[in-house]
Amino acid sequence: MQRLGPFETDPHLAVGVSGGRDSLALTLLAAEWAAARNGLVTAVTLDHGLRETSAAEAGLVSEWMAQHGIPHHTLVWPDSPGLGQPGMGASEAAARTARYGLLEAFCRDHEILHLLVGHHLDDQLETQVMRRARSSGAFGQAGMPAVRELAQARILRPFLDIPRARMTATLHVRGQSWIEDPSNQDAQFARARMRMGQSTRPVVALDKDARMARSRIAAEREISRVAARAVAVHPAGFATLNPALLAAADRDAGVRLIGSLVRCIGGRVYAPRGKRLDRLAEKMIDDGLDGGATLGGCTVQPCGKGLVRIARELAAIDEPRHVIGEGDRVQALEWDGRFHVSFPAADAPGMALDGESRIGAVGKFLASGVPEHPDSPRYDALPHTVRMTLPAICRAGQFHVCALPFSSDSGRVTAKARFAPKIPAAGAVFATG
Repeated sequence: MQRLGPFETDPHLAVGVSGGRDSLALTLLAAEWAAARNGLVTAVTLDHGLRETSAAEAGLVSEWMAQHGIPHHTLVWPDSPGLGQPGMGASEAAARTARYGLLEAFCRDHEILHLLVGHHLDDQLETQVMRRARSSGAFGQAGMPAVRELAQARILRPFLDIPRARMTATLHVRGQSWIEDPSNQDAQFARARMRMGQSTRPVVALDKDARMARSRIAAEREISRVAARAVAVHPAGFATLNPALLAAADRDAGVRLIGSLVRCIGGRVYAPRGKRLDRLAEKMIDDGLDGGATLGGCTVQPCGKGLVRIARELAAIDEPRHVIGEGDRVQALEWDGRFHVSFPAADAPGMALDGESRIGAVGKFLASGVPEHPDSPRYDALPHTVRMTLPAICRAGQFHVCALPFSSDSGRVTAKARFAPKIPAAGAVFATG
């Protein structure tokens, strides 16, 4: 844990616990670590609904946590495809994405900064083997990072350099049983096939993997260094880049930084790769951008004085959707993978749901003929293309632009928006454990 810090005084940690041996051992040890520092651990389980036993398993985990005096919460996946659906592999992948999304939202709502997950050395070796088989580059073959920064929390993997046998031994010594996940023995999953087939068990060139990790660490430090000098991210959700400073830096770092900016501004989890990114980077760095380009749901355009603006592409934003929440009110919501939208005290404890209120981009409302309320914040100083991609709330046939934190121009505020992309432009440097 010390290598993954620093930590606040009286740390409050969340641990994702499925009931398997890895997450159970992590929860018990993390609770002791936090208690020694006058802190607290909260265990969180996702009832994914993909197996008939998922609810019972979550209940059993809750009983175990109560025996150890550890607070526990069960989160239900509301969009679970349910039992017996085809394409179980896709369902498992969707469950993994939903799990992290729900855990991150839980951390945000409970003001918890650190989210611990139980990946261990065996998982890391398997990940590296599979990525080598897919011919991943140095970043992919470095494996999973021990620290990953999300918009609302830091994901920590304290066991990443510890073999699974240590988790098993820890639980045996403590007399703690665990739940075996049947998907670990399901041959339709590549990781399960690797574990079951003797011929496919990881035979890992550890020196090579260590070199890949060192290469990624060095590259990310260079990316962060260049970003600090060349990039300005605006709280309205766009970035300004000085390509001349990229030209003076390592070429590969410049290309990766452009990809990271597109990912950040576009609200994506993964950065674009391949020839389109390479061509865009070449144009930007060599001053050949001309009228602009699009990539990864973003527009890339010259904006004067040799600078380039990366902004969200209006055409890539979903159409306005109805605002939904628990009960008859909604407290806050995430929009377009970029903004956290909250509702003011005047509507406490949230915005009343009338079945008609919608959230969407300014440009989408205007294109469909919805007028802007005369008291809506204007933000006329922003570039027009940026203003068109801001979040807005439509009620009673008119829309209000959500209030942004950098300006006092709030009009008759119906909602506040904070730029909170899924992945930062330059986050924590890759950590191996």
